[in-house]
Amino acid sequence: MKTIQLNLYHFSELSERAQKKALADHQDFNVSHSWWDWLYADAEEAGLKITGFDLDRACYCNAEFIHDAIYTATQVRLNHGEKTETMQVTVAFWERRDHTVNTWTRDVHGELENAEELDTALDSIEDDYLKAMSIAYLRLLDKVYDELTSDGAIAESLTANKYWFTSDGKIATRIDRLSTEKEPSTASGN
Repeated sequence: MKTIQLNLYHFSELSERAQKKALADHQDFNVSHSWWDWLYADAEEAGLKITGFDLDRACYCNAEFIHDAIYTATQVRLNHGEKTETMQVTVAFWERRDHTVNTWTRDVHGELENAEELDTALDSIEDDYLKAMSIAYLRLLDKVYDELTSDGAIAESLTANKYWFTSDGKIATRIDRLSTEKEPSTASGN
């Protein structure tokens, strides 16, 4: 049998150098699982389905309307804050759409002329709105990712989860758990 005595430390007890090591080793700690789920849910509540994104080289956010642009714009207006990018994009959409409809040529009876052209113009405005909403969610995804991978957020998570480290900043929580496990009892044979 070999007995090993090892001092373990919580993140806040580590030296600055050891904390840097722990942070470097755990850069993906807050983003190793589906960290984006709540943003996907937020988009769906607004009637927008995010079908994929990439924050690296490709840098895109693919999305589609679950219902239509009007539904999404209405949901954003009702549920998103005034200063959010999604609200700003939505306000611009409504203004552009309303301007197009209100300034469209009308006949002597007040009916809209060239309805097919109007539909095409409105489709284009809705396509632009979808692109703008996709960009807004891409920026939001990027911002949240940056926040979750910041040293402060990682340190907060390591502290909140009460992880143990060796003095050089290596994770040692499993070692701590092993030390508290009871040894299996050995059955005596007859």
